[in-house]
Amino acid sequence: MINTSLLMLQGMHRGRYRLPGSGLSREKNLILILLAVLAALILWNTFWWLARIALFVVIVYIIYLVLREYL
Repeated sequence: MINTSLLMLQGMHRGRYRLPGSGLSREKNLILILLAVLAALILWNTFWWLARIALFVVIVYIIYLVLREYL
């Protein structure tokens, strides 16, 4: 009798905290993918602008190191 009651309580306890259904998970993943694509499209030009600035800084620093070494 006691073992049966414990099993019933454990079963009810596990049932309350189930993971969401697969449909909700798919919708959530689709929304996250669409948000990532939108952010990438908005930030695309900004990314390349920052990449060009970083490349320029690296080239200037390399030139500085070379000139400091040989002058």
